[in-house]
Amino acid sequence: MISRRNLDRNLALEKVDVLFYQVIEKGGKRMLKPLNLDVKVSLKLVRAIADNTVITSFYDTLSRNLRERGVAPGTKVQLRAKFSEGHAMLDPALKGTRILCEVTVE
Repeated sequence: MISRRNLDRNLALEKVDVLFYQVIEKGGKRMLKPLNLDVKVSLKLVRAIADNTVITSFYDTLSRNLRERGVAPGTKVQLRAKFSEGHAMLDPALKGTRILCEVTVE
């Protein structure tokens, strides 16, 4: 039998797809343009971002990494987590796609 502690630890290490979108604002409307970045991060990092419990330097590092990948400075980028069906079986709250945060590239 698997203990709850081991299950939680293995679930936290599960990978989640992160989608990046450029936020374009024109005439009071917001549009999203997908950025072609293929990133997978651990579920524990996704939960930390969603709960806003990551350290403040995380956003600076994220901004710097986006700039290194070719995103122009001053661009607003939205991050979304795309959960798989396996995530939903383990925790019903982890279903579909959820907005994590928005970052302005500096």
